[in-house]
Amino acid sequence: MSVELFVISALVDEGSPKRAFQAGINPEDFEYYEEEWNWIVNRAENHKPINARLFKKQFPEFEYILPRENVGDLIDELKQERAFVAVSAAIDEMLGGESPLDQDNAIEKAVMLREILGDVVKSQGVHSDFFVKAGWQEHYEHMKRLQVLRENGEDPGIPTGIKHFDVHWGGLQGEASYLILGRPGDAKSFTMGKFVTEGAFNGYRMGMFSPEMTQHQHNCRFHTLLSAKPEIQDAVGLRNAFRNRALKDGYGFNLKSYKKFMEWLDEEMKGEICLFTQKYRREKMSIGYIRARIEELGLDAIIVDPIYKLKAVKRRNSRWEELNELTDALTDLAHEFNIPVVMSNQASRALVGKRGEAPDKDSSFGADAPVQEADTVVGVKHFSEDRIMKYNCSKNRHGEEFRFQAKFIPNLGVLEDITQVNSDYFNGYDPEKVAELHAVITETRKEE
Repeated sequence: MSVELFVISALVDEGSPKRAFQAGINPEDFEYYEEEWNWIVNRAENHKPINARLFKKQFPEFEYILPRENVGDLIDELKQERAFVAVSAAIDEMLGGESPLDQDNAIEKAVMLREILGDVVKSQGVHSDFFVKAGWQEHYEHMKRLQVLRENGEDPGIPTGIKHFDVHWGGLQGEASYLILGRPGDAKSFTMGKFVTEGAFNGYRMGMFSPEMTQHQHNCRFHTLLSAKPEIQDAVGLRNAFRNRALKDGYGFNLKSYKKFMEWLDEEMKGEICLFTQKYRREKMSIGYIRARIEELGLDAIIVDPIYKLKAVKRRNSRWEELNELTDALTDLAHEFNIPVVMSNQASRALVGKRGEAPDKDSSFGADAPVQEADTVVGVKHFSEDRIMKYNCSKNRHGEEFRFQAKFIPNLGVLEDITQVNSDYFNGYDPEKVAELHAVITETRKEE
């Protein structure tokens, strides 16, 4: 059975062509079901619902089968299938057909084969080349897809579950690297845990590389965060989230409800959390290990917490040289696999600044390379008495800097924005509004 059928069924089940848009799928990738693909895209462009009932009504002869595989894996398989078909057809044309290969047409056939193979390698390779002027139509189609997602309330990237990040970044984007800075105990790991669970809930395969915490500790945190989502509480019949401390202690919660909750995740949650922890303290994780797991499992995003616990490619005389190499290698993975890479590092105590401020891009401990290499730098600071988190995005390569506060109750899995999102830049550059925003930021800093 063709993988095209499974891809169409999976996209209809998700109710959105977002995953296909992210992978660059177009009508030419569908040999048998181009009409069904166009129906999905047209429904999305016109802000109309996409579901199995409407699809079956439109295409009664379509054999609608929900696959067990992840939709991302299916899309990769579809692209490989199209590449195989193109190469096979080219070889058949070269060796057979009306004019089989002979001495007179050998050069002509070789040029044709080279062009086809070049297109296949380009589409499947890790590097790309484009003509900016001549390739405007492809760029226009990409912008059109982004606008469709935004108008339908979807983020172009992987959702983080934190409004400011999803608005300013568009979610976690492919080929982008994000650095989280904070002092010990300021909930860097909790923030990254929020990214992981939100991505998995939305159907992505998230890789969490954490040499510091155990499997049990991570499971408890992930389950607290997931059980705090209203959608899951309604589906499972939970009144509140499972308290993180109770899960860690193994006491103080209903075990049957907990089992029902985990069974629901196993059956209904479309994504997956792939957790990699430190089994033996002396054997540190390496970049090669992370790369192998990305390739083997097809991870959609990776979180490395923290980077200074990784094993350097080569042993250097100073720790800052090793951090430079680790950071450079991690950002290379983002480009090599077209996935977002989120990493954390400690903030320097001497550079954090006065009380009340989250760290900024000048606060990276041990080396400045993580700040230089990352596309985005976010400082975090936890105020336990006030139950709030302060975030300071002091570097945003693809947008403006921003700061905000969030309600934070880690034991209940609560991490919610309480600062109003400012997204005026969507409507163009307005010097007056920018000046007003800077005045507010300056006044806030003075008060702190």
